[in-house]
Amino acid sequence: MAKVIDSAFMNLVQRVPMHIELKLKNNQFGFKRSSSKGSSVEFSDYREYVPGDDFRRIDWNALARFEKVFIKLFMEEQESPVTIFSDQSKSMNFGRKREVGIKTAATFAYAALAEYDTVSSITFNEKIDHYLTNIRGTKGFTKVVEQLEKKEYMGNSQLEKTVFAWQARFRKGITVIVSDLMFDHQLERILPMLHYRKQKVILCHVLSREEIEPMLEVNERLIDSETKEAYDIDAGLESSQIYEKAYEKYMHEIKRLCSKYGVHYFQLVAEDGIEPLIRQMLQVRE
Repeated sequence: MAKVIDSAFMNLVQRVPMHIELKLKNNQFGFKRSSSKGSSVEFSDYREYVPGDDFRRIDWNALARFEKVFIKLFMEEQESPVTIFSDQSKSMNFGRKREVGIKTAATFAYAALAEYDTVSSITFNEKIDHYLTNIRGTKGFTKVVEQLEKKEYMGNSQLEKTVFAWQARFRKGITVIVSDLMFDHQLERILPMLHYRKQKVILCHVLSREEIEPMLEVNERLIDSETKEAYDIDAGLESSQIYEKAYEKYMHEIKRLCSKYGVHYFQLVAEDGIEPLIRQMLQVRE
C-alpha cells in the first residue's frame, strides 16, 4: 500500500505543542496540557445526565429550571491512556479517505506519545484486524505508522463488534474513532458503553465531498463498495433533494448522539486534507 506519512506531514504534526486533552468551547475543540474534567473541587461545565453518571453530581436547580437532568463536571490534572480505532474497510479506500484517515489517527497518536501518554491503536474492518497496546514515547510512533499503512482496505466495517470486543481493556481515558460510518454504525449502543467505561470520545468522521454532495447528473447504478449491493439512481433535482434530506437526517442523528454523550465530533472532508484538523489542534483555548 502507498505510504502516507511523509516528512511534510511530520513537519506539520510536530508543530502541535499539546497534551491530548480536550476543552470544548463554541462547539469546537482545542487541546492544552493544563486540565481535564474529573472530580476535583473546581467547577468546569454541565452535561446532560446519561446512565452510568454519578447521581451525586446532578444539579437539581438545573432540573427545576430546564426539566432535564444535568450533571456538574469538574477539573483535575491527569494523564490519559489513548485508544485509537481506525476503520480500514473497503469504503475508506475511496478517493483521499484512506490518506486522511491514516493521517488523522497518526496525528492523535503522535500528540499523545509526545506528551508521554500511552497509546493503543486498533485497525478494523469486519473485526479487529491488528492492534498495538500500551505504546509509549515518540519512538513508538513508528510502530503505529507501520500498522496504519501496511494493511489493504477491504471488507465491511463492524465498529460495534470491534469496540465491544475491546471493552474489557478500557481504562479511564480517551477514545478516538476514525471512520466514515458507512454502515449501521450502532452509535446508540457504542457511546453509552464508552461513557460507562469512563472514555472521553473523539469521533473523526471522514467523508469525501462526493458523499456529502453527490453529482447526480445522469441515471446511474451505484454499487456499495462493502456489501456489493446495487442501487439504481434516477438523476435530477428530485433525487438530489431526496439524498440531501437523507443525509441531513443521518447527520442529525449522529450529532444528536454525540451531544447526548459528550462526544467531541469532527467531520473531515477528505479533499480538504488533514490541515483543518491540525488548525483546530493549534487553537489552544483558555
